[in-house]
Amino acid sequence: MNIRSLLVISLASILVVGSQAQDSSPPNVLMISIDDLNDWTGFLFGHPQVLTPHMDKLAKQGRVFANAHCAIPVCSSSRVSVMSGVAATTHGSYELGPAYEELPALTDVPTIQRHFKDNGYYTLVGGKVLHHDFGNRLAGDVDRSLGRNKGGRPKEMMNIPAGWSKAWDWGEYPENDVEMGDFQLAEKAAAALHEKFDKPFFMSVGFFRPHVPLYAPPQWFDLYDVERIALPDNPVLDLDDLPKNFLSINDYAVAPKHVEVLEHRKQRSMTQAYLASISFVDHCVGMVLDALESSSYADNTIVVLWSDHGFHLGEKQHWAKRTLWEESTRVPLLFAGPGIDSGLATKEPASLIDIYPTLVELCQLSENPHLEGVSLVPQLDNPETPREQPAITSSYFGNHSIRTRDWRLIVYEDGAQELYDHRNDQDEFHNLAADPAHQETIEQLSQWLPQNATPEFRKVSERAMARAN
Repeated sequence: MNIRSLLVISLASILVVGSQAQDSSPPNVLMISIDDLNDWTGFLFGHPQVLTPHMDKLAKQGRVFANAHCAIPVCSSSRVSVMSGVAATTHGSYELGPAYEELPALTDVPTIQRHFKDNGYYTLVGGKVLHHDFGNRLAGDVDRSLGRNKGGRPKEMMNIPAGWSKAWDWGEYPENDVEMGDFQLAEKAAAALHEKFDKPFFMSVGFFRPHVPLYAPPQWFDLYDVERIALPDNPVLDLDDLPKNFLSINDYAVAPKHVEVLEHRKQRSMTQAYLASISFVDHCVGMVLDALESSSYADNTIVVLWSDHGFHLGEKQHWAKRTLWEESTRVPLLFAGPGIDSGLATKEPASLIDIYPTLVELCQLSENPHLEGVSLVPQLDNPETPREQPAITSSYFGNHSIRTRDWRLIVYEDGAQELYDHRNDQDEFHNLAADPAHQETIEQLSQWLPQNATPEFRKVSERAMARAN
C-alpha cells in the first residue's frame, strides 16, 4: 500500500470520527414565542388569507401539533406555566397576575432556562418570554439578554373609537420595519446565531406582535385588502345554548365588546391590522430562521415555536382571550431539528406545559421532578401515536376545559357545562352538554377535571372586582 492510499484511509477515518463526535454533541435549542397568535397561520389553516411563509416553511421541516392548547388563556399565567412546566392548578395564577418569582408554589421550581443552564447550557433571552421578564431571583437564569424593546407608539391614537382602551388602537405605524422592537430583536438574535459559543446554547426569542395595540408598517397592511377580508362565521344564535358564565367576560377586561365593534363598523379594519401584524412577525421569525440556516449550528439546533394563547376576533361574539373556547385556547406549536421527522401533523392533544419535558428528553438532560406536562417525543417519532392525557386549560379559578382529539368539555365554577364534538363541529356552534346521548362522554372526560386545585394567588381577582361592581 502506497503513502497516498494510507493518507486517504487516514483522512476518511478522521472524517468519520469527527462526524460521530459532532453527532454526539448536545443539541442547541432555539425557542421562539409569539404573543397572542391564534391559529391564523398557513400551516394551521385558521384564516384563508393569512400569509405566513416563514413559519409555514419551518412547519414543513418538522412536526406540527395541530391540536395544541395553552394552559391558561392569558399572557402572564400562560408563560409562567410554560417556563415552569407546572399547571395553574398547582402554581395558582389563573389570570393576569403575579410574576413567576412571586408565586410560592414555584419557589423551588427552576425555569426551563435555569434547568438548561444547570445542565451546561449558555442561556440567552430576548423580548417577551416571561410576561414580567427575568428579574429578582430569576436574573441569574439568563447568561445574556438580547433586549426587550416593544417599539414606539404614535403620539396620537389612530383608530380607536372614544371610550375604548388605548391598548386596543391599531394602524399603519411606524413607517419602516427597523423602527419596530420585534425587528430589532430579530436582528440581534440573528447576529448572535453567527457567534462562536463554547457551550450548547438555549436561546429564547419572544416577539410581541400580534399583541395589541396592532401597529405595523404600511407594507404589511398592504398585503390585505380590507374590503375583501374574510370574517369569521358568527351565527346570531350561537350563544343561545350556552351558560352565562363567560358571556360577559369582556365586562372585566379591556377588550371591546363585539356589539361595540359592530356598532362602530371596525371589524374589518381590526382584522386587517391583526393579519398585518401576523405577517410582520412572520417576517421577523424568518430573519431568525434564515440566520440559523446559514450558521454553523443549522444541523444541531432544535427549534420550537409556540404562542402563549389564542385570540378571538369576533368568533362567538367575543374579542381577545380568557375564554375556554377553541379560539382562545388553540395555539401554534411545532418542533423541528435533528432527529425530528418532517411530514404529517399530529392531531393528538398537546399542552404548552409539555414543551419543557419534551426538550428535556430531546436534549437528554437530568430530570426535573416538578414537571407536570407530558413529553411529546412519542408524537414527534410518529404523529399517529395515541395520547391518553388531554390538554387541560384553566381560566379564572374553578373553570376548566378538557380537550381530547375529538371532544371539548368545559366545566365552570358553578357546575355549568359545554360539550363540543370536533369531528362534526370545529367551530363549537352546538353545545351538546344537555343531550342525554352524550352523558357517558361527559363522565369520561370529567375524570380529567383538576381536583384540589390551588386557589387564585392574586389577592383580588379582576373577575371578583367586576362582580362587586
